[in-house]
Amino acid sequence: MAAAYGNVVADPVDADLAVLRLRTPHEERPGLFESFFHSGSPAFPEDELKEILRLLDAVPTLVCVNLERPAVLPEIAATAAALVADYGTSDTALLDVAFGRARAQGRLPFELPRSMAAVEASRPDAPDDTEDPVFPYGHGLNL
Repeated sequence: MAAAYGNVVADPVDADLAVLRLRTPHEERPGLFESFFHSGSPAFPEDELKEILRLLDAVPTLVCVNLERPAVLPEIAATAAALVADYGTSDTALLDVAFGRARAQGRLPFELPRSMAAVEASRPDAPDDTEDPVFPYGHGLNL
């Protein structure tokens, strides 16, 4: 599919641009019912974050995070060439936006905290309660 938008290469160092799709971090839960609900830390595990940042340092990267819930993304936001949130979009729709065939639009339905300390200090039942979020509630593109 990506070949319809440009030349696909096997090694990121040979690329002019990378597109990286990520899912919101979560911890696996045992049991059939619990496995349907993602919970636990909203921060990427350290080893996974290091791999992501290594790619972002190697090539300009559009990072698309499927935000089924808030995530801690400050290092990714600071290093990515572009950061996009999605809520279930297709690869084609993402690439259409990345290559200018479609216009992105929308706003965040929640805050994206700057750190796990901010998550732990916030009240889970109150919106707009994160001190100094990376992206505040409603951040995004005008509709």
